[in-house]
Amino acid sequence: MAARISALFFAWVLVFGLSACGGPGNGAAPSGPSQSASIPENISTQKPPEAPASEDSAPEREPIGSPAVIAYPELLDGELVASPLYQQALERPSVILYDGEILTDPQPVEDFLAAVERGEDWDLYLYIFRVSDSGDRDCYLQHFVSNKGAVTYRDGFENQWDSLKEGGEVAVNDPSLNEYGYLVYGADSGQQVVNDRALYDNVEECRKLYERYFPPVLYLGLGSRTWASPQELTSWVGLFEDIYRYETGGSAFDRFGSDWPVEEMVETLSRYFDGVTAELVIGERKTAGAYDPETGTIHYEGGRGGGPICYRVTGWEQEGETLSIDYEEYDFYTGAPFEDSFYRLTVKNLEDGSFRYLSNLPRER
Repeated sequence: MAARISALFFAWVLVFGLSACGGPGNGAAPSGPSQSASIPENISTQKPPEAPASEDSAPEREPIGSPAVIAYPELLDGELVASPLYQQALERPSVILYDGEILTDPQPVEDFLAAVERGEDWDLYLYIFRVSDSGDRDCYLQHFVSNKGAVTYRDGFENQWDSLKEGGEVAVNDPSLNEYGYLVYGADSGQQVVNDRALYDNVEECRKLYERYFPPVLYLGLGSRTWASPQELTSWVGLFEDIYRYETGGSAFDRFGSDWPVEEMVETLSRYFDGVTAELVIGERKTAGAYDPETGTIHYEGGRGGGPICYRVTGWEQEGETLSIDYEEYDFYTGAPFEDSFYRLTVKNLEDGSFRYLSNLPRER
């Protein structure tokens, strides 16, 4: 249970920033991914409960292992560099993340796993720093310890970058580093520890594709929600909710309450889809009977939920104004793509700089 709590907390951290991406250049065949981990707003962002202290915990000792090496200094922030926790992380065998980006070389992970295999004492630290939307400086720490090859971890969280206290020990079975750059240490426990720039080509190009085209329809228009034309979409109210938040940064409920004007919904949705009509929005099965013809509004109280959604871009093709983006859905804890989770999102780019979504269909890997 403690491992699951920690993994969900990683999801909370990663939702605030893209980790990295990669993909083919010049419309070539797919060669690597872009990724984002996203979760719904109802996941708690409070400090996770500490695991109970183990009676058999090893005594405190100096960390064993070579200090962290920053592989991507261009991703650093001056305030982070000046913080005591960051300086502490540099002196330890650490993987350091900042706002979703992995800053360090993965050698400490490889050294730790080799020591576990040899049955030696060793340490590995994961420091996850972020600046929240409200300006808080948060840090989540996970400290893995090999005691003659038996692995445990301790974790902790603080809303500052000055100091951090570790909790009790939790046992870990068979930790490993997989081909997707994830340290996996349980059925539902894992964290990416290798920057995508070390794994794939064309990282920045795929990042740009993801950031431009995926956020407006991330939850209700991608993945297994396949459609050959916009008229096949069935979640117009939810799409409006997501697009409104994407465009304004705020909630439609704060502006409209629970009665949303259909005319404005159609206007907003039409900036992303051709052929959206009031009849299409009003006729949505989920909100059937919620339309008030006198006020021209749909009564909607929300109630959506779900788990982490992770997509990575693997390639693209451009033909005139039509852009086709290949992507896949992958497991949040391991980075491995799910079976039969390969898709192609097609959009039309317009001369004024806007675009329209055309389709989201399955594809062969």
